[in-house]
Amino acid sequence: MVMRKGPWMAEEDEILIEYVRKHGPRDWSSIRSKGLLPRTGKSCRLRWVNKLKPDLKTSGCKFSPEEERIVIDLQARFGNKWARIATYLPGRTDNDVKNFWSTRQKRLARILRTPLPSRSSKNHGKTPISSHEVAHLEVINQTDCIES
Repeated sequence: MVMRKGPWMAEEDEILIEYVRKHGPRDWSSIRSKGLLPRTGKSCRLRWVNKLKPDLKTSGCKFSPEEERIVIDLQARFGNKWARIATYLPGRTDNDVKNFWSTRQKRLARILRTPLPSRSSKNHGKTPISSHEVAHLEVINQTDCIES
């Protein structure tokens, strides 16, 4: 079977959903070995975790103030361990968390008119943030929600 790459087709999604319904979200490499899909186990797992899992919050769904607080606190505690942080946020993927953090960093830099921290900085991306800055961000986020 030739390995398929690129965008997923609706028929492939249906096969993957049915497989998970029957066998649960595990043993991803067997999907290919059983001839069900011409995709790698990793590709199947990522498709399930990031796109098809029923309890995912839809893409573009803004983080609540509570979710934001959790991300900020856990990033200070764990650093940029997005998958670990995502386990504390039901329905959010590690990519959702990483994108939220990146956007937050850019917004903070714009507010404070300072450059973003470099990747080689000693604090490994952990930018200290004061309670005043957090309050300011929450006001901006509330404004964003009202304008939407």
